[in-house]
Amino acid sequence: MAVAPGRAAVACCLASALLAGGCTSSISLSDALPTASGPTASVGSSTLPSLPQSSSPTASASTRPTGPAPCPSAYAAPDPKRPVVKLSFDVASDLHSVTGTEAVDFTPDADITELVFRLTANTAPTFAAGNRVTVTSARADHGAGRPTYERAGAAAGSQGGLLHIPFASKVAAGTTVHADLQFRLQLGPGAFDRFGYQRGVSWFASAQPLLAWERGYGWHTEPMLQFTAESATSEAARTDLSVTVPAADVVLMSGRPTSGVAVGAGRKRWHATIDAARDVSVAVGPFKIRDVRIGATAVRVGALRSDDLAAIIADERIALAGLERYFGPFPFPNLTLTLLPGQGGGIEYPSSILLLGSERVVDVHETAHQYFYAMVGDSQAQHAWLDEAFASYAEQLIDHDPASPKDLNLPDPVDKPTAGYGTAAARYYATTYGKGAAALHAARAAAGATKFDAAIRCYVRTEAWRIAEPADLKTALAGLPGALAVLTRAGALK
Repeated sequence: MAVAPGRAAVACCLASALLAGGCTSSISLSDALPTASGPTASVGSSTLPSLPQSSSPTASASTRPTGPAPCPSAYAAPDPKRPVVKLSFDVASDLHSVTGTEAVDFTPDADITELVFRLTANTAPTFAAGNRVTVTSARADHGAGRPTYERAGAAAGSQGGLLHIPFASKVAAGTTVHADLQFRLQLGPGAFDRFGYQRGVSWFASAQPLLAWERGYGWHTEPMLQFTAESATSEAARTDLSVTVPAADVVLMSGRPTSGVAVGAGRKRWHATIDAARDVSVAVGPFKIRDVRIGATAVRVGALRSDDLAAIIADERIALAGLERYFGPFPFPNLTLTLLPGQGGGIEYPSSILLLGSERVVDVHETAHQYFYAMVGDSQAQHAWLDEAFASYAEQLIDHDPASPKDLNLPDPVDKPTAGYGTAAARYYATTYGKGAAALHAARAAAGATKFDAAIRCYVRTEAWRIAEPADLKTALAGLPGALAVLTRAGALK
């Protein structure tokens, strides 16, 4: 996530009160950054060409290395045993509610006695804004029993934060389990969040019950947060997504861009697939759309006003060129950015970004999340800095917007569990984003830019489509003792 304006704002979804005394971003772009250009077309007159599911060749290995290894020449491939998720959302005619179905095929790498799903829309601040998710049916094979619900820090009055589907007996590792869920979403008046409706537009993201498994770890049952931020951990899944809406509306969502197909009764269905996605986003409304190719990436931008499209595309040219220079080929064949009504900043999803306000600092930060979180995953509840600090660091590199060395003096360690901040949102944002990004810049200076950049590119290739841990970054920087010392002093590494 990012909130505009200011460096503190780039620290994920800062409330307006936290920004009152914040600094403004210094935007100074290098003319040396390469850009790509291409023709644009409206959604009705252009069909995007088919693109490969990876923007570079992928390595075949899917097992985490156990020791130092040569830097791979390309991104690691997604796990062949990753979950398979089929999602269907049916949006009501007034756009204020959604009914959904979810089918999951999941092959655990350890014995399990239950399935666990996170109910993100029931987080306290999200629920207070009028949003909620209610599971109406949850079933699984292998003799699974009735579902139960755990509060786990979710809002009072909600169904809970965690859905458990127990098995009568242990299910052995390597056994594929199938689950079917049905649920309802209620969307509240638009706020800076993953859910809402405003001015004839609705949006929802991380909306389905989210399978909370991490290979090599198990179930993530951390409590829901008491402020707006991410707390989920999910494997990259092979995902099939369908959204049915009133025929007059346009859908912008994760996955390859498509056009709606009439399904009768004044309705259209939009469909997309994603080879590896940790969650998805959907926006519905009377959007104007422009398609453009930037390098190898097909970019779709949507907004309520056509006049807003050009500026977002210009930002994306800079973002994609800079990110590919520092970190490698863009992870997805396409990227969709949707400018929603309201203000606040941006929230990232695999191959898609929801913008409640757009400017350079936000657009670049959110695009950086396609590398850090969407491709190189992390436990957002336990190690949120591995995506948010890296996204802030990347934005600062590209926008020549240096971090403040003073942030290194903040008292909390960078690698602090998100729930450990309680309701102290300002401390979380300042530490996870501000101090985390400053530590990465200081580590780069200590190691030398060329060596540090090469080590981070190697880290990205090795950890692609996995859930990275701080120890994995430590391994990648093993030959750079100066960088390790900086990150250790900042409490990012141990």
